[in-house]
Amino acid sequence: MDALIFLVPIAIGLGAVFAGLFIAAAARGQFDDIDDAPQRMLDD
Repeated sequence: MDALIFLVPIAIGLGAVFAGLFIAAAARGQFDDIDDAPQRMLDD
């Protein structure tokens, strides 16, 4: 039970950090336009 008191806040904190990084990357457009480069290659 003592381990849960220690590990649950760490897990929630890490989840929040990774969720924040994902949201920041999505807001900057990191995941946009993933199909355009292969399509341009086929159009040339």
